[in-house]
Amino acid sequence: MIRNPILHDTFVRLYHIVLCILLGMAYAICFGIAFHFSALSIAADIMVSMLLLFGEAVILWSVFTFSRLEVLDFYQSVIINIIYALLAVIIMLAIEYTVLTAVSDNINLFLSSLPARMFSLFVIYVSFRRYYIINRPEEDNYSQEDNLKVDTDSEKTAPIETIERITVKVGTKIKVIPIKDLICLKAEDDYVSIITAEGHWLKSERLKDYELLLPADRFVRIHRSCIVNISMITKIERYGQKQLLVLSNGQSIRISSTGYRLLRAKLNL
Repeated sequence: MIRNPILHDTFVRLYHIVLCILLGMAYAICFGIAFHFSALSIAADIMVSMLLLFGEAVILWSVFTFSRLEVLDFYQSVIINIIYALLAVIIMLAIEYTVLTAVSDNINLFLSSLPARMFSLFVIYVSFRRYYIINRPEEDNYSQEDNLKVDTDSEKTAPIETIERITVKVGTKIKVIPIKDLICLKAEDDYVSIITAEGHWLKSERLKDYELLLPADRFVRIHRSCIVNISMITKIERYGQKQLLVLSNGQSIRISSTGYRLLRAKLNL
């Protein structure tokens, strides 16, 4: 079970608290001075901004994690992110407006600052979304013990023939997907999400089964929940000790340390 690190990790929580305090102060003071707010209004805006930024960071982290935007295609993901951003901005501005109405006699000052505030909050949202992609937790890392277990099991059983296509049921029809069209496969509870440039389909299978059935020279399991088609990788980005894989459909996926070693071996890096 993935836990929200902002709530359960002391270091991450303190980091976000400090960041939200500094960001909330900068946000409220800049707009307060630029639009000639009273000292009381600026103070109230600082408090509200700090609390709302931290609260929305906690909520958005959970929303991003459990809505699983990475299984959607690029355009669907963009549309949903825009919706999330609009909701986050509207909620924050609505609460700010309510609080400042209570402490300020000239609420027109706040209304005149709305366009600039909306732009700033959208930038903050995009920055947080990028931060989440880089730092989101994995349910479980694909460990070396898993590799050893798969190798041991393979030695005890007869060789398994690899597959060249996957069939999925779409309504009353059967869709045949050549494995060369696969971008990646992701574990989704008791299902596997099969992702191509056309879209994604769920199939009641185990990811481990596909790991054994797909050609090892063309597919690699980059962590416990994901197998990628090597030919669909466009770039690998490194952030400190963390690696991020970018696929041909624009999806960005975290790589576990073991998955990164396997991928480097497959790519002869």
